[in-house]
Formats: sequence, structure tokens, C-alpha cells
Amino acid sequence: MAINYLSGIFGPSLLKPLQQHMDAVIACVSLLPELIVNLNENNQQQAALLHEQIIAHERRGDELKAVLREHLSYSLLLPIPRRDLLEILQVQDKLANRARDLAGLVRRRDLRFPEDMREEYLRFLRCCVNSAVQAQSSIHELDELFETGFRGQVAEIMSRFLSNLDALETEADQLQSELEAKVMRKEPSLPAVEVMFLYRVLSWTGNIADYSDRIGSSLHLLVTR
Repeated sequence: MAINYLSGIFGPSLLKPLQQHMDAVIACVSLLPELIVNLNENNQQQAALLHEQIIAHERRGDELKAVLREHLSYSLLLPIPRRDLLEILQVQDKLANRARDLAGLVRRRDLRFPEDMREEYLRFLRCCVNSAVQAQSSIHELDELFETGFRGQVAEIMSRFLSNLDALETEADQLQSELEAKVMRKEPSLPAVEVMFLYRVLSWTGNIADYSDRIGSSLHLLVTR
């Protein structure tokens, strides 16, 4: 009853900025596959436009982050610990920053994987993006989770979301390992600088799934505490 009462007073105003921030993050992340496809097709004009859109969404996320931090600075009573919200917000911010950095790297260097690896990389990237979308869905379930006092069907839905996040992160790790092995085999035939940046692209892409899973881990601790 106490949880329901507090969430009724503070929940919507507290969670809405967090959810809006995550929506900006996903708007940023979800453009990455389209950016890669346009680079592969040498559509530089569209790639430049997508890069600009990613930057704009990341900046919007920064604005929303500032709003939430300001809210937390004067909220005395919160339905969940302030440090937990700040931790989730920090990871969401890292997710947007990584998407921005990845877009900037591939766009500025016009960086593309060898042709026989491109579809596999897109599969890996989309898996990581799906992880972020799953994390977004989990964040949007928080409203009903508070309203139900962390019980019932909503809690079961949240549990499924978190299980799916773990599965996607595992799949992403496997795909990343396979791609890294292929790059390693191609090292003798590729310029050393290009190899270095291909590994960086794989690492930063994998970070998207890693950060998404960290959001899930934070939510798991929150709902099981």
C-alpha cells in the first residue's frame, strides 16, 4: 500500500523524464543500421543526414537528462532510491553516447567491413539494437510495476523482458566473437589502421548490448529488492 501511495504522488513525474530520456536514446540507437546500409551502398548524402539525426537525438537526450537530474535534486521523497535512478540514467546516457560515437567513427572514416562480412555485421548490430529496444520496453513498464506494488502480471512481463535482455546479450557476444575471428583471419590482407578501427567498431557495437543488459540488471535489482 505504501509503495502504491508514493508512486501515485511521485511516480509519474519521476518516471516520465526517465522514460522520455530512454526514448531519445532509442531514437539515436535505432538509426545505426540504416546508417550502415547507406554507407555500404555509398549513399553519402543520406548517411550524412542520418548522422546528423543521431547527433540531434543524443543532444535531446542530454537535455532530458538535465531535467531529470534537476528533479532529483529537490525531490525529498521518492518511490525508489535516488541512486538507483541515477545509475539507470547514467547507463542510458552511455548508450546514447556510444551510438553517437559509433556513428561518428563510421561516418567520418567512411568505414565499411569487407563485403563478405557486411550482412553478418548488420545482424550483429540489429541484435544489439534489439537489446536496447528491449531495455526501453522494460523502462516503460515501471509505471504499472509501481502501481501494482511489484506483483502480478506486470511483474511477470518485466521478468520476461529481463530474460530476453540476457538472451540478446548472449547472442550479441557470440556474434561479436565470430566477427572478431573473421577480422583476425583477414588481418594479413587489410591495412593495419583499418583493422584497428574494425575491431573498435565491433567493440563499440557490442557496448550497445552490454549497456542495455546493465539497464536490465539495474531494474532486476530494483524490482527484487
